[in-house]
Amino acid sequence: MQTDIRKISVGKNYPEGVMHFLVGKSMNLQGVPYVISKIDLNQTYATKDKIAYDIYLTNYTGTVLWKTIYDLPVVIENNINFE
Repeated sequence: MQTDIRKISVGKNYPEGVMHFLVGKSMNLQGVPYVISKIDLNQTYATKDKIAYDIYLTNYTGTVLWKTIYDLPVVIENNINFE
C-alpha cells in the first residue's frame, strides 16, 4: 500500500534524539533556499527486512533527490485526509 508521507523522524531516541524531515519545511543549503517537497518509500533499496526512504528538495531550478534513509530506525507520519 502506497501512503502519502508527511514527516519522517530518523534515529533511536524518539522524539528528542532524532532528525525530523517534514514536507513543506524550508531549509538553506550552501546559501540556496530549498523546500522538502516529497518523502517516498524507495522500492529499489527496500528488501524483506530493511526499508529505505527518499527525501526530495525543490527550489526555483527544479527537484532533486537529497537523502536516502536506509536501514535506520524511523517513525513515519502520514497525511490524513478526511474527504
